[in-house]
Amino acid sequence: MKNTYKTLIICTIIALLSASAMPAFAGNRDRSGQAGASHLLIDPWARTSGLAGAGVAEVRGLESIFSNVAGLTSVRKTELAFNRTQYLVGSNCGISINSMAIAQKLGKKKDFGVIGVSFFSQNFGNVTITTPDQPEGGLGTFSPRLNYIGLHYAKSFNNFIKGGVSLKIITESISDSRATGFAIDAGVQYITGKFENFKIGVTLKNIGLPMRYKGDGLSIRAQIPSQEFEQTLEMRSAEFEMPSLLSIGISYDLLFFGGEYADMTRDELAEEGLTRDDAMHRITFAGAFTANSYTRDVFSLGIEYGFRNLFMIRAGYGLESVGKGAAEMNEKAAILFNSDSFFAGPAVGATAVVPLTKERKNHTVGPRIYFDYGYRFTNKWRGNHYMGIKVTL
Repeated sequence: MKNTYKTLIICTIIALLSASAMPAFAGNRDRSGQAGASHLLIDPWARTSGLAGAGVAEVRGLESIFSNVAGLTSVRKTELAFNRTQYLVGSNCGISINSMAIAQKLGKKKDFGVIGVSFFSQNFGNVTITTPDQPEGGLGTFSPRLNYIGLHYAKSFNNFIKGGVSLKIITESISDSRATGFAIDAGVQYITGKFENFKIGVTLKNIGLPMRYKGDGLSIRAQIPSQEFEQTLEMRSAEFEMPSLLSIGISYDLLFFGGEYADMTRDELAEEGLTRDDAMHRITFAGAFTANSYTRDVFSLGIEYGFRNLFMIRAGYGLESVGKGAAEMNEKAAILFNSDSFFAGPAVGATAVVPLTKERKNHTVGPRIYFDYGYRFTNKWRGNHYMGIKVTL
């Protein structure tokens, strides 16, 4: 009964916060393209990409640093991960993303939380240098890069509420121009149920000051009228805002215990302290709503099946909402479709786990290696491929 009351209270608080924040974060099609640092919206992790972003509430481990940093609290000791993304395959641009992260639990006898560091780098290959005088090139190439480094911290306040915060240092650069900025993420997860199988998650992301480009690329040597010599003239670049957003998610695990637990009742299983890591079969349903400041809002649904926490397959679908302007222009009620985004909607993924030690009998998971794969369909080209490896100690 106490858990029921706590659930109702948390749901009420989340609803009130969401209602107050929605006007500021409601997707606006007319503002599309006005924000910068758009790489902050790209999920580089294979496991969460396979759910199409629906895992705001259920995400755990290192991958949570993108979806909801509060999930970092599930790190038991140490986790290391590397992911490689082939972005928009077939576009002939050679776009790739590399992401790395490490997380460490603080304290042995007492929980002082989990701290993590991550690195994201998006590479666009070599681009031919052109000028008004040489529009066909011949001057060499340059390589645009979008990077950010994140520092993350998460803490369990009790058995039900977990929270986390991230600080990101962002850079966008070419050979002669650069922009640098800072952004903050914050997230909360609420967990309840007999087997900790019902979760609610809320995260606020990319809150920061505007960025501006600086560098020699914004200057030019020119002769001022009435002057006999050349001077260096520098153009002022416009500021751009961060792509801030608010995400709210919910998830539920259907757990089926077999083997040594086959003859036990649900109450007896709960008294044993069993969770999703002990289930023989698990089916997780997840959903999320993302309110973007500078693009359309997104509704995401996902489902994942896990066998003995050794193999998982997942699928997701993301839907974009129509803005008021589009609905009025079409003189129809707002519907859901994906015309503005190159994402087609569906996403799939799988994970294979290799235990490094024998199975433990105290309901804890030993060191393991996770091999992850994800694929997101796109309207153009041949989709995004995500491949990753994670080691947990």
